[in-house]
Amino acid sequence: MKKIDYYILREFSITFLFVSLFFTLISLIVDIFENLNKFIDNEVTNAILIEYYIAAIPSMVSVTIPVTCLVASVFTYGMMVQKKEWLVFKSSGLSLYRLSMPVLFLGLLLSIGSFFFDNTVVIKNNKIQNELKKNYLQKNKSARKDKSVFENIYFQKNQSELIAIDKYNSMNQVIVNLNLMELNDGKMRKRIDAKKGIWNAEESKWELRNFSIREFDDTGYETILARSNQDSLLSLNFSPQDITQTSGSSEERSYNELKGQIATLKSNGVNTLKWEVDLHYKLAYSFISLIVIFCGIPLSVFRSNTTLAFGGGLSLATIFAYVIILKFGQSLGYAGVLSPFLGAWLSNLIFVSIGLYLMVNARK
Repeated sequence: MKKIDYYILREFSITFLFVSLFFTLISLIVDIFENLNKFIDNEVTNAILIEYYIAAIPSMVSVTIPVTCLVASVFTYGMMVQKKEWLVFKSSGLSLYRLSMPVLFLGLLLSIGSFFFDNTVVIKNNKIQNELKKNYLQKNKSARKDKSVFENIYFQKNQSELIAIDKYNSMNQVIVNLNLMELNDGKMRKRIDAKKGIWNAEESKWELRNFSIREFDDTGYETILARSNQDSLLSLNFSPQDITQTSGSSEERSYNELKGQIATLKSNGVNTLKWEVDLHYKLAYSFISLIVIFCGIPLSVFRSNTTLAFGGGLSLATIFAYVIILKFGQSLGYAGVLSPFLGAWLSNLIFVSIGLYLMVNARK
């Protein structure tokens, strides 16, 4: 590594560390003041507070990395312009492309590291934080709701079975108000309704209570009707895992977990459009650090009279625009207007194009 690369990386790293620390502290202070009344009302102990914010810090760091990368790149190269170092580098035959390489390479490493960091440390600590928030920060303790309870669940099994569940508790594996409909050529052939069902792990079957089973002929009339208020073990062709996979949030699943979930849901005939968008989103979002650096470097040297204050403001505006387009593309993907890949990567493609334009037209 040449001395000039070491110098640029040193200046960028120092700025990056200070800016990252600053934004993380700001996020921490804002969160404390936002939840202060909840801490007091619920008499949260110091031990719980410490555990809560230890779990919250990884997410705060992850969120601040992109804006930190942009601000650090703008300030690093902007200071070179302000201190006339840029003229020295140019007179030495060094181009913008050559001077950008060390920070761009570091940005690539940060993006890769961010992907693994988000899918391991952040997800694990988010689960802990959400659990603590639910258990200790609810104003109305009697209204607390177990995170293990899922409501209004709908999914399709084996292309022919439609399943609707009002409520499912994953802790004791109990379902409330089950409706299972078996279709053939668009006609209902069988329907099972149960007020309650408990999963029997030993038999791998559901123990239904207060249930009815109806079958229908080609004309739609009932041919068999069975009712029972007694407990009965029935094989319903779905398990508790099918319910949680359909109901769980993609924000609490890693990239590989979500990918496996999509494969399982597809095999069960479930529409996975939303999950596919979220899968591509996880990968697309991790590259934001590299892309904002790619845009930030030429922004800082585009004009010789650009001040650092203007560069800082422009950095924040760039981040906000990036996030808005990212969410907009994600919404279009959910709606099916764009493919899952294009919906998740729309913002990246736009800002890469902007970065290319700036790189080509910036002062070399």
